[in-house]
Amino acid sequence: MVPQLLVLFGSQTGTAQDEAERLGREARRRRLGCRVQALDSYSVANLIREPLVIFVCATTGQGDPPDNMKNFWRFIFRKSLPSSSLCQMDFAVLGLGDSSYAKPDAAIDPWVGDLWEKIMVMYPVPLDIPEIPHGVPLPSKFIFQFLQEVPSIGAEELNIASSAPQTPPSELQPFLAPVITNQRVTGPQHFQDVRLIEFDITDSNISFAAGDVVFILPSNSEAHT
Repeated sequence: MVPQLLVLFGSQTGTAQDEAERLGREARRRRLGCRVQALDSYSVANLIREPLVIFVCATTGQGDPPDNMKNFWRFIFRKSLPSSSLCQMDFAVLGLGDSSYAKPDAAIDPWVGDLWEKIMVMYPVPLDIPEIPHGVPLPSKFIFQFLQEVPSIGAEELNIASSAPQTPPSELQPFLAPVITNQRVTGPQHFQDVRLIEFDITDSNISFAAGDVVFILPSNSEAHT
């Protein structure tokens, strides 16, 4: 039976997600079954049945947990949670800063190397299943199919989707906010193109304070697609 590995990440700007997906790829090279998920998209009650979990988390702002792990963070600190709940689970934790920290790989690479050595001792793969060498492409996880007609969202549907969300916007359920201002604030000869960009978030139920991080998923207009 192929050993199963779960990688859970908490990421605000993508740093922890990138490292989690990298661990997933390296697990596949070693012929380990592996799932990679955001912490809040995983049913935390299932942790009691997981043999091996790697948590990859990056702080945001002033050391705060990322948005996609806040529910997990609250659950794991519940006073009613028995201290022995996860005693059967082997786990590792990789803590990171956000994408503004320079050269994180210098610290991560040695840690990852040691991690795989320990995992392969604890959960050896059968000798008749060879490791996939670096340089050899991994088997594809997706199948692309070209459609002759692409369904489009009409303006009316777009307005309905953006005007009254049932729940506060999140990474999985973003609010469709139009750009109302896109103004360069640095001089035309300055080497940095710094811009003031304003979005219309009317009826979005979004609240914010100074220092908050906004997660944006941009899309091109039809004219630029």
